[in-house]
Amino acid sequence: MAAVVLTACGGEERDSGAEAKGKGRAAVAADRAAAAREAVRADIRAAVDAGDFEPLRFIGADNLLDGSGCEVGALVRVGTEPDPEAVADVVAELKDRGWRQRRRNSGGVNDAWSLERRGWMLNFVAGTVSEKAVSFGPATDDRPFQGLVFRGLGEGTCSAPSATASP
Repeated sequence: MAAVVLTACGGEERDSGAEAKGKGRAAVAADRAAAAREAVRADIRAAVDAGDFEPLRFIGADNLLDGSGCEVGALVRVGTEPDPEAVADVVAELKDRGWRQRRRNSGGVNDAWSLERRGWMLNFVAGTVSEKAVSFGPATDDRPFQGLVFRGLGEGTCSAPSATASP
């Protein structure tokens, strides 16, 4: 599952969201998608902060697989196995922010969660995966990646998942 969840990651995003130019239906949809992506990014930032991980890197939109713009990818390379208590803090923060756990898979080298909120699915993997699994396109080696990987995918025009601050 981890390889399927993570294959869309690669390249760093330098822009927090594009603003639509012009007026009309396409501009409104683009604004809505940008706001929804930013809300998901805010939740990921808060979760990573709760686990005291750094640095977080968002994946550039041009390196993601979904053509609708309703996708967010992020990763944190830690270089060792992530601390299980810190990972639990990440998951707890996501749940505090309204993400409902749909599935959890634990393997020998990583743990994966599938969470959902208002039209968005967020897959989160903590542990060791192949470097190929976190890069977009063909990777030439199979070194292990150790850290956290997030991939969020929204339905259709990306309804905003209503980010809420935790207490």
